[in-house]
Amino acid sequence: MKQANKIAEYLTDISGVNVFENSRKRPNVEIRSLLTFILRNQFSMGYHDIKRFYESNDKDYDHATAIYSYKSFGTYRKYNPKLNKYLDLVLLKLKDKSKLQKALINHIVENTLEKDLKKVLKLVDKLPNGEEQTKEKATTSI
Repeated sequence: MKQANKIAEYLTDISGVNVFENSRKRPNVEIRSLLTFILRNQFSMGYHDIKRFYESNDKDYDHATAIYSYKSFGTYRKYNPKLNKYLDLVLLKLKDKSKLQKALINHIVENTLEKDLKKVLKLVDKLPNGEEQTKEKATTSI
């Protein structure tokens, strides 16, 4: 949890928004959503663990709020590009980036429309040396 606190502190420093402030203002909600995404994926915290983490830092929080915050992260990312920059900066700080990178890729795919995924597959099909692999993927239903 020590590293989680360091990341929370770092997010506060780079965003200028206190993640533990008891506020429902949009910047606070969005940066907490980013932190929740990181806690869930980088540190494999369950929603009750996330609740306890916030409460240990004097932030009123419950597991349902953690679930909602985690699920809303994709929407917040779409409309606030700063969240992507903050996430990139956090990735630079981490020694083991693979968990968070995989989670981010999965999150992007899950929140991408099927028609957009098909467009991506068509583009990949046009790339050299990738024909066999992408044809197999193109025939499977999404």
